[in-house]
Amino acid sequence: MILFNSVSKVIQAFSKLLEVEIACFNNSGNLIAATEEYIIRKGRKVHIPFFNSLYGNHVTLLHQPGKMKMCEGCHFINSCPSKAELVQDMIISGEKYGYLSFVSFSEEKEKNLVENIDYYSEWLSRLKEIIVSILHDIDEFKINDFPTPTKTDYIFGDSKSFTPIQKLICNIKNSTSTILITGETGTGKSLLAKYIHQTSPVRKGAFVELNCASIPESLFESELFGYEEGAFTNARKSGKKGYFELAHNGTLFLDEIADLPLTLQPKLLKVLQDGMIQRVGGTVSKKVNVRLIVATNQSFEELMNKKLFRSDLFYRLNVLPFTIPPLRERLEDLPLFMTNIIEKLQDRTGKYVRSYTNEYINRLSAYHWPGNLRELENVVEYSMNMETEDLLTENSLPPYLLNFCLLQHKDDKESDLNEAERKVITQKLQHYGYSYNAKQLVADDLGISIRTLYRKIDKLQITPSNS
Repeated sequence: MILFNSVSKVIQAFSKLLEVEIACFNNSGNLIAATEEYIIRKGRKVHIPFFNSLYGNHVTLLHQPGKMKMCEGCHFINSCPSKAELVQDMIISGEKYGYLSFVSFSEEKEKNLVENIDYYSEWLSRLKEIIVSILHDIDEFKINDFPTPTKTDYIFGDSKSFTPIQKLICNIKNSTSTILITGETGTGKSLLAKYIHQTSPVRKGAFVELNCASIPESLFESELFGYEEGAFTNARKSGKKGYFELAHNGTLFLDEIADLPLTLQPKLLKVLQDGMIQRVGGTVSKKVNVRLIVATNQSFEELMNKKLFRSDLFYRLNVLPFTIPPLRERLEDLPLFMTNIIEKLQDRTGKYVRSYTNEYINRLSAYHWPGNLRELENVVEYSMNMETEDLLTENSLPPYLLNFCLLQHKDDKESDLNEAERKVITQKLQHYGYSYNAKQLVADDLGISIRTLYRKIDKLQITPSNS
């Protein structure tokens, strides 16, 4: 993630310098990095036949994007928001790293790009060399299989609150140590666990997920460790593998780990200590090689104080702790999350949505998001289903969220009126004084009764000390 962000930072810097939008794609047409304006207008996936037709390590000016033969099959056919594009393959020493593009979305910038094509071509080549040098340092990079975790990348962002997590992910890419992920419900703990697995040494193994809150206590042991033939009534004749065996040479993700029954906690602790499991009804222990990731939205300190969770197990689990910040602390990342979620939901909703209005994102920014990213995805899916145009508007928001925003606006307006009224009354009191006779003069000046004035002074908490 750190190296991917390096590409993004370089692109942002060049964009400001050259006053042009920039996008960088891998060989599969998936976005590596781009300016925000590009992502909002064109999304995170390019029409790959379009770029494949330009193969050759040379700079090509596309003066009519969306209206050329190579654009056939693209959803932007005849309606591309680009006015002009300057494109180059990222090929160095015969290795193809993807594609780089300078893009103009306005007629003014289109004219500037076309009239200064030699200038921009030179800068395009310089930027290509810088980006390729960064990509070359990524261990997981493959020329035809660049790692783009499109299923999970919308949990990341550029907010300062998420920077420690990005650094930790980079530091542990060669580790299989146990991980504990904490965070409020809906922050993306499961998505983070999948991403860590996908970038870990055991990524070729299975990612097996178990929600500890969904298994009855009586079945938990057999689900976790498996069982042998005849272990209990209705047991399968051939027995059954448990989640640990299913995750052998891969990752086992135990979500809601705080709900693990107290009676099973010593057995999990033993597995962590010696890497051996024993099926229910069995007599032989079996070695398992499993990377364990656990998650919870509960406080372990409270659970341990209440004797609901063993402290020795907690310390075994808390080797590499991750804490995901809530969405309300990462609102600057909303545009990035929105773009990724919209792209993810295109097929499910059967709707092509290009972007959203400023009013829409402002409404989202004013909300407190108790359900975090999970709630955000639900809100966006509702809006995409309700919207009739290619832009999400505030009219397509779920009623509960729209009502929340309206009530908050009403509260803000009432607060502003109270503050204005407090200021006027305070000024009058400072002029006339605070005696009964002085307050009578204030009431007469304001055109209200003395009783109403006293009521307002009490409501607005006006005293000589705070006025």
